[in-house]
Amino acid sequence: MKLPINLKPKFQYNLIRIGSKHDGGYLIEKNSLLESKFLFSFGISTNWDFEKDFLKINNINFLAFDGSINDDFWNLEKKKALTKLKKLSVSRFIDFYISKRLFYKFFNKKNFISKFISTKLSNSITFNEAISLNSEKKLFFKIDIEGSEYEFLNDIIYHQDKIIGMAIEFHECQKFINNIIKFVNDFKLEIVHIHANNYDLNTNNEIPKTLELTFAKNPKVIGSFKSLPHILDSPNRAKSPEINLTFDE
Repeated sequence: MKLPINLKPKFQYNLIRIGSKHDGGYLIEKNSLLESKFLFSFGISTNWDFEKDFLKINNINFLAFDGSINDDFWNLEKKKALTKLKKLSVSRFIDFYISKRLFYKFFNKKNFISKFISTKLSNSITFNEAISLNSEKKLFFKIDIEGSEYEFLNDIIYHQDKIIGMAIEFHECQKFINNIIKFVNDFKLEIVHIHANNYDLNTNNEIPKTLELTFAKNPKVIGSFKSLPHILDSPNRAKSPEINLTFDE
């Protein structure tokens, strides 16, 4: 099935890849990065390459949120590492300590909050509560929170005048495609890129289960729209082929 035309970028834009080579990397419009004054990152897990790359180019203040990363998480990871150590797998034990050390070298109490962005989950904070912690405008958002994004799409619309760019991963897209279309229609920012996450197979040519969309305010146009995937795209799952996207005309 082809994607609705509403999800097709109108032109070719000045995009750069930020984050990991595979899963966790996004193509974003360069000017929206350079003009941002504050970065909100919803969903970190153990991969903060996006945040690291973003701040290398534009060293602004930021806040990251993820309720899954806490003392319980690190204690469980330590137990797994110790189990591997008993089996003489020293590298897994070393990887654990390096990962934890690097995490707390990058994140601290001023820029990381161990809470989910949600209205339904325990140990959570709402979207409005999160952005109230910052007074800047020209905000950039990275959102990858495994389905909770649908809870606050209306809040994003309400605050859209403050937003200069956003990379968001939509989950269960076959179920929520109408919600996505409505959001895109109501959102003033332009879609500058769309990419399908290939961790989910797409053998029946259906709407992909997971889509990554990038938006920008007043993006720089560099040409006519070209077919996807973009030359800078890379499959989320390295060993699987990309999902080719086409659109209803």
